[in-house]
Amino acid sequence: MKQSKTLLLEDGSTLAYRIYGHGFPLILLHGNGNTGAYFERQVPTFAKYFQVIVLDSRGHGASTNVAKHISYRLMAHDVKRLFEVEHLKSAHLLGFSDGANIAMAFASEYPDCVAKLVLNAGNIEVHGMRLVIEWLTYIEYFSVWLLGRFIPYFKAKTPIIRLMIQDTEITKTDLAHITAKTLVIVGKKDVIKVEHSFAIASAIPNSRFVLVANHGHRLARTSPALFNHEVLNFLRG
Repeated sequence: MKQSKTLLLEDGSTLAYRIYGHGFPLILLHGNGNTGAYFERQVPTFAKYFQVIVLDSRGHGASTNVAKHISYRLMAHDVKRLFEVEHLKSAHLLGFSDGANIAMAFASEYPDCVAKLVLNAGNIEVHGMRLVIEWLTYIEYFSVWLLGRFIPYFKAKTPIIRLMIQDTEITKTDLAHITAKTLVIVGKKDVIKVEHSFAIASAIPNSRFVLVANHGHRLARTSPALFNHEVLNFLRG
């Protein structure tokens, strides 16, 4: 059974989310340019064991954004607003790509709110991406910025794409403040450098690093059975 909800954020933006299943809450945070639908191959499995809450981050999907500048800290505060509205004291967080960055920002700022943390393909620095991907991201941003001078749709997308060409402002000191047991899981062929993912795992005190051979950035989509198995073993173990 699915519940579709919307909450009002402090700046007038809205956050859309769906709730599936029952049990301890598990919040899923998607990547840049995605929506909560990215996790469509995870929700049916996870909802057997948890109350799964799937967000559309601000400016994505059914959520809106009025802020001219978006940061991972701002989006982490959006998640905190969800905690308040749904009366959540603690939850598991699973983030993919930019969603993992939001999850890191949230877990470092509100450590008592996170029971367990799953990070898939996050990065705390732009240079954490492979060089070719980094340059393609800059090209994408400047293309969207240029089109945004003439077309409202692309103007609205500019602050979202800008997230990918700026450092997250999440430091290794911030990561050291994360108290939740953490799983960092990435594909060996991910667009994020393996050494960068390992450095993130190393900076989090109670973390486990899983490297999956022959897989890239969209591990949860390309190999959902493997991804779901690893995540459930961690969350239920």
